Amino acid sequence: MRLTLLPLMIGAAALAGCARDNPDNVPLHGQWEMTARIGDLSLDGMVVPPDLYPPEFKALVKSEQRCGEPMFIDREWQQDDINQHVKGDCTLTRYDVTPSTVTGKGQCLVDQPGADFSPALDIRIDQAPDNYRMTITLRGEATIKGQGRHMISATAIQDGVRKGDC
Repeated sequence: MRLTLLPLMIGAAALAGCARDNPDNVPLHGQWEMTARIGDLSLDGMVVPPDLYPPEFKALVKSEQRCGEPMFIDREWQQDDINQHVKGDCTLTRYDVTPSTVTGKGQCLVDQPGADFSPALDIRIDQAPDNYRMTITLRGEATIKGQGRHMISATAIQDGVRKGDC
């Protein structure tokens, strides 16, 4: 079965572009290298092998460098960043920040022609001043045109490493 839904998840996270560091935010302002990949994709509980990923998923595997600051203390900033990468609208209903971890839960309404998908959203960010790992999972039932109703789970992972000042 070809999965024709979900050019969703994350690309490289946006960075707050202010020229100085926000002292309340754990990651420091600087030159960041961000690498995104698919952690897993499953359909009806069966893992989809990477060679069968739709092209939209394969396109999410990328790396880029940018100057800025990952602004994980700001729920609205994080929600806006997620929504820039999801074809639809996600709302974070819970968002908890500690000096080492950010966790959140929410719901997405995905706008895909021929598909009905409103997955639950889980986010976890392990953060330090010079690195982070963000894991975003979307999970829920979807009606895929011509393919019926299915349970879909997709996880994207982004690693960020601060390379120095900019």
